[in-house]
Amino acid sequence: RRRVDPSLQRRVTERFVAAAFGGDLDALLEMLAPEVTLWSDGGGKSRAAGPRPVQGRDNVARVLVASAAEPVEGGLSIQYRDVNGEPSAVVFAENSPYAVMVVDLSTDGEHVRDIYVVSNPDKLSHVPKETETPHA
Repeated sequence: RRRVDPSLQRRVTERFVAAAFGGDLDALLEMLAPEVTLWSDGGGKSRAAGPRPVQGRDNVARVLVASAAEPVEGGLSIQYRDVNGEPSAVVFAENSPYAVMVVDLSTDGEHVRDIYVVSNPDKLSHVPKETETPHA
């Protein structure tokens, strides 16, 4: 994985999540590298983009916007935290972790090259609930 300044990664993550959850396809297309890959891990226990990675700017943007538009009982909320040492977006449903998103940027920080989404509940058990104080 490429390393960029964590504060830049956090700012881009926030813009990325706002575009995805706001349904702003144009903003997503601008942020995504042409060869972007979306990796998702639902472990067969939750909704995920699929068993295979989604590749390409258009495909990834459409999957993200469609996934974010799907209703979830109780609604979703987002907090930005470090998870496993990475600036991440933690998505909560009814105060429990629903998914963790991490974006990898190009070395110049201009585009999102990879997106990792973990929604497997077994892998989210260590993430504090929304009302709990996150551990940095």
